[in-house]
Amino acid sequence: MKRINILLLWAGCVVFMFTMCLAIFNMILRPMGHPIAGSFELMGLGCAVLTALGLGYSQETRSHISVDILFRHFPASVKRALNGAGSLITGLFFMAAAWRIFKMALAYREYGELSETLRLPFYPITMLVALGIFVLSLNLLSQAFSARGRRDGRKSAGSGAKGVGD
Repeated sequence: MKRINILLLWAGCVVFMFTMCLAIFNMILRPMGHPIAGSFELMGLGCAVLTALGLGYSQETRSHISVDILFRHFPASVKRALNGAGSLITGLFFMAAAWRIFKMALAYREYGELSETLRLPFYPITMLVALGIFVLSLNLLSQAFSARGRRDGRKSAGSGAKGVGD
């Protein structure tokens, strides 16, 4: 999983660099009377892709916000059980979401759905979003069934996970 997360993160970084350069060049060229056609559309699609591709890495490293106002008062065994159950439920939810988004991408391909300005096909972007969400679900499910992390269910210090009051 770690290699897949890193690969998707790097792909997301490439998309980020592209959207950032596009925005900069558009800001420079627009006052000169030469805006880049479809730049807002490309930046919107790029943001969707880079967000989805970074989800798995974010979950693996737990570099997201964790609110544990109630959890910190529970015994370690209860915390582990609740964290495992939460990861299982959210993993299954995101697995179902990835499947539905993938089916939507297939429908976009079948019907020839195109973007409004540049007339780009939507299905490749939608498939990348589905892939990112699928990898997130795999990370969640692997965390649900693994004994990684400290006894309280969180990774050791430096993992990036912060709870309220930490």
